[in-house]
Amino acid sequence: MNRNGIIALMITLACLLSACVGPGGTSTVSEGETSETSTVKEYGEFETAFRFLVTSDTHISSTSSTEAARLKKLFASSYAYAETQDYKKVDALVVVGDMTNSGYDYELKAFMDTINSAIREETTLITVMGNHEYYGGGQKPYQECVDENLDKHVVVNGYHFIGLSPYNGSDYSSEQINWLGKELADAAAADPDKPIITFQHHHIKDTVYVSAEWYTYSSAALNEKYSQYSQILNFSGHSHGPVNNPTSAWQTDYSLFGTGTLSYFEMTTGMTYGTIPPKASDAAQFYIVEVSVDNRVRVMPYNLLTDDFFRTPSQLDGDAQLIYEINDLKDKSTWKYTSARIDADADPYFDEGAAITVGTVTSNSAVITIPQALDDTCVYSYDIVFTPAEGSAVTFKYFSEYYFEPMPETMTYTLTGLNDGTEYKVDVYPVDCYGHKGKAISTTLTTAVAEKFEYESVNDVNYLGTFTNFDSLSAIKFSPTTFAYGGKIGGDVFTGDWCSSASNTGCKAELTASGGYNDSAALAVWSTNKDNQGLYVFATEDNGNTTKYPSAKYLRVWVDFSDIDFRKACFGLVTPTGELYDTDDADGRSDQKFMYLAEGSTEWKTYYHGGDGCFGSAQASSVKGFVGWLAFPVGDFVYRAGTGTSGTAGTSYGGNEIAGIYMFWDYDDSISAGTKFMLDEFQFVEDYTVFEEYSK
Repeated sequence: MNRNGIIALMITLACLLSACVGPGGTSTVSEGETSETSTVKEYGEFETAFRFLVTSDTHISSTSSTEAARLKKLFASSYAYAETQDYKKVDALVVVGDMTNSGYDYELKAFMDTINSAIREETTLITVMGNHEYYGGGQKPYQECVDENLDKHVVVNGYHFIGLSPYNGSDYSSEQINWLGKELADAAAADPDKPIITFQHHHIKDTVYVSAEWYTYSSAALNEKYSQYSQILNFSGHSHGPVNNPTSAWQTDYSLFGTGTLSYFEMTTGMTYGTIPPKASDAAQFYIVEVSVDNRVRVMPYNLLTDDFFRTPSQLDGDAQLIYEINDLKDKSTWKYTSARIDADADPYFDEGAAITVGTVTSNSAVITIPQALDDTCVYSYDIVFTPAEGSAVTFKYFSEYYFEPMPETMTYTLTGLNDGTEYKVDVYPVDCYGHKGKAISTTLTTAVAEKFEYESVNDVNYLGTFTNFDSLSAIKFSPTTFAYGGKIGGDVFTGDWCSSASNTGCKAELTASGGYNDSAALAVWSTNKDNQGLYVFATEDNGNTTKYPSAKYLRVWVDFSDIDFRKACFGLVTPTGELYDTDDADGRSDQKFMYLAEGSTEWKTYYHGGDGCFGSAQASSVKGFVGWLAFPVGDFVYRAGTGTSGTAGTSYGGNEIAGIYMFWDYDDSISAGTKFMLDEFQFVEDYTVFEEYSK
C-alpha cells in the first residue's frame, strides 16, 4: 500500500514508543510479555462520574467576533447536552492556547468577558498560553487579564489537570519540564487509576494529525515525562486540524488528542491549494470528555456548526457517533488508536459505476465532478492526475471535505494551468487518512485551442510581454484603494495593507529617473515601519500598461535588492475583475520554485519558496544582495479568498489578462526601516530565459 511521508513519520515514532497493536485489537507480543495481555475485556454500561470540555485556537479579537459567538455557543450546547444525561454537570473547560489573535490586553479581556457571560459556577476554567498570545502581548497581559499562573496543576473533583505555557511562544524550558515531572508524579501518587489530563499548546512531534509539521521543539523532553504514565490524556492545539480526522486521536505510551479550532481549518502540506482549504472558516469544533466511575474515558468531538456530535467520517458506518474510547488506561492491548490501525485499514475505493463528470473546459482549465469514494475509516483526499499524450503528467491534490457535515456527496474541482489544444487522460485516485491510495476512476478530455494574437504595447518597451518598465511615466499617481478588496483602481500604484484595501502610510514608493534595468527609470520602494506591506502596480487608460498577453506562463521582474532582505515576500497578479492570485495563498507547498539571473550572468539559478508560500530569510530563501532578474511560474499563483468578484479557493491562475501586479513584503529583522529597493521591467512571458526585443 502507498504511504505519504507524514504518515510514515507517525508510524516510525509510534512503533518506537509503544508495542504496536495488530489488526483486530490483538497485541503484538514483545519480549518479556505474555499472550495473556491480548485478552479481550468486557465492559459494563458507561456511568459518567466527571465531564470536562477541551478547546483551543479560539482566536478571540473582540466580543462581537464570530469566534466569540462560537465560544458562547460551546457553553450553551455543552450545558444543554449535560442536562439530558444522568450526570448533569460540566466540571471544567480547558483552553489549550491561542485564546486570542495577538494577546493584546483588550483581546484577552474580550476573551474573559465572553467566558464570563456564558460559564456557570460549576465549571472551572483552566487555560494556558499559545504562540499567538506572544504576538502583541506576552506573559504580562495574560497574567493580568486571565491567570497569574503560566503553568498550572489544578485539581477538580479529584481529577488532576496539568498544563504548560510556552516560555517563548513555542517551547518549554528545562525548569518547566522538571516541574512537570514532579507534578505528574504527585498526581499519579494521589490516585494511580484516574486519568491525568495534561495539555500544552503545541503538538508532540509525530503523534496526532499535523504534528509532523506543527509541533514544539521540546517534544522529546515532554514525551519522556508523559510516557511514564499510561493514564495521561494529553491535549494539544496550534495546527487547527479537524477533530474528526481519525488520526487526531493517537496512542503511544499514553493517549494524545489534537483539539481543533473555533476559527479556521489548517491542514497538512501537499494539497494544491496549500494548507488552508476552501471554506476554512467553517470550523467550530471541540471535545466533550467524560470519565466513568470505573475510569473509562470517552472523548467526543462536537461540531458547533451543526450543534451536534460528529459522526464517524467513514461512509460505511451509517449515522454512528464518533467517539474516541479508552476502556482501560493501563492495558495497552485494548487501545484502538495506535499505529497498528494503519496496516489493518483497507484501501479506499469508488463504488461500482462511479464516474467522472466533465464540466466546462477552456484552453487552460477544466471542471470535473466526482462522487465521493468509500472507506471504512475516512476518505481524506483525491489525487487527480492529468496525463497528455506527450509531455509530463500534472497532479492536483484536493481534500474530500470530510471535515464538513454532512460530507458532500460529490466534489467539484477546477483544474487550471493546463495546456491548450491538448487531450488529457484524467485519473482520480482516492486517498484515506492513513495514506492508503485506492484504484482510480478515469476519463479523457481535450482543452480548447487558445486564441492566437500578438503582443502589443502603446508604450516604448524593451521586450515582448512587458507590463510596464516605468520609462513612459513622468510621475506616479497613487491609488487610494486596491480593487482586489472592493476598492477601485485610482492610479498607477497602491501602497497599503497587505490583505485589505486600507492605505498604509508607512509604505512608500517613488519614481526614479535611474537605478533600474540598464540604469533606466524604476520604482523605488521602502517603508517607515516594519509592518506587512502590500504594493500594487496597475494598468490604467492613462499609463497604457498592456493587459493582454499571448502567454502569461511566467512573471519576470528586474530587481535591485543590494541593501535589502525580506523576512517574507511574494509576488502575484490581479485580474481585470479584481481577483488576487499569489504564491502566499498556496501555503505548505515545498515545490514552489523561482528563478534568478544575476546581473552580468548568463546562468539562471533555481530557488524555492518556503512552506509559507514566500521567499525571504524566514523561509530559508533569502534574496539579500540580489540584483538582476527574478522569474515566477504564474501557475503557482493561487486565488486569495475574498478578493474580486469571482474565484475559486485553491485554484491557480491560468489566464492571460492582467490588471495589476502585486507584491507582499516586510523587512528582515536585520534591515533598518526606510531602506529602499528597486523594481523594474514587469513582464509576462512564455519562456523566462528568452528576452525577445519589441518594436511597434
